[in-house]
Amino acid sequence: MNTPENRYFIGIDGGGTKTKFLAGRIVEGYDNDGGETAGLEVIGEYTAGGCHYMQIGFDGLEELMREGVKNVCENAGIQPEDVEFVYAGFAGYGDVISDQPMIDEAMNKAFGDIPFDMGNDSENALEGALSGRPGINIIAGTGSIGSGRNAAGDFLRCGGWHYVLGGDEGSAYWIAWNLLKEYSRQSDGRDEKTLLYEAVNRALDLKTDDEMVTRVVNEWNLDRTRIAGLAPVVSQLYEEGDPYAIEILNNCAKELADLAIVLHDKLDFEHVPESGSDAGACDTDALVPVSGTGGVFKIGPAVIEPFDEILHQHGMEYVAPAHTPDMGALMLAVKHGR
Repeated sequence: MNTPENRYFIGIDGGGTKTKFLAGRIVEGYDNDGGETAGLEVIGEYTAGGCHYMQIGFDGLEELMREGVKNVCENAGIQPEDVEFVYAGFAGYGDVISDQPMIDEAMNKAFGDIPFDMGNDSENALEGALSGRPGINIIAGTGSIGSGRNAAGDFLRCGGWHYVLGGDEGSAYWIAWNLLKEYSRQSDGRDEKTLLYEAVNRALDLKTDDEMVTRVVNEWNLDRTRIAGLAPVVSQLYEEGDPYAIEILNNCAKELADLAIVLHDKLDFEHVPESGSDAGACDTDALVPVSGTGGVFKIGPAVIEPFDEILHQHGMEYVAPAHTPDMGALMLAVKHGR
């Protein structure tokens, strides 16, 4: 058994576009249950491509995880056999129950004799954003999903339905989809043309309006990430006072708040730890903390202010994330492995 000063852990935060590996060690003063990370030192990092098994297959998942552990250990100056525990939270985990045996097999092969546990990447984001304390986190990047955990340890997710089915509401893809939808309405004359119309023409370098379909459907092949890349056009139009951009971002905030409301209502948050207190000290009148991670929240007040306003109406409040999802994965590795 490693000494307290020589206990090594690996946290893995895996998404559809990249997978981040963190190697860390416990130093004096670490209190994972209280959310304090000052005693958890990151000693190595490694970034690989996306790890969603529906994109790279089960063999690809195994290879990516094996190579990731090897490389992060090399970067940390340790050997895989020195690692006490690995926690891997990755996209797609738990979504299709029948795929679980193949995922288990791939991960067992990848990690070998290293003890490990797995979860969804939303758990990493929640753990990191709230430093392990009860509450809710909303991820709004290319896609969107919400997750929450109460003081009893009950965990629940909400949202994350496939974008083709109209899911991922409030995400960057959803924002861009609404932008293109409004462009088509303005092109037809169903809505009056605003700054939005010319902004889309410039962003897509369109010579004619109907070329928008050619660009997005044929040339981009409806690539979700590429479409989501148009979201900053909306935030810029918001700053310029375009009424449709304002409406899109207000609706975005509402969609994301709806995820939090459902989680708040389904989970018992009667005993919420007081801000800055030990995990055991609770305030029954405290607002439930809701954090937000992902690029949509980086838009800033245009999304966060209406989001927070809705949260306050339902006994919640927005708090900035304390740590990144990859740090959350490392925290979970320590929590599950101690």
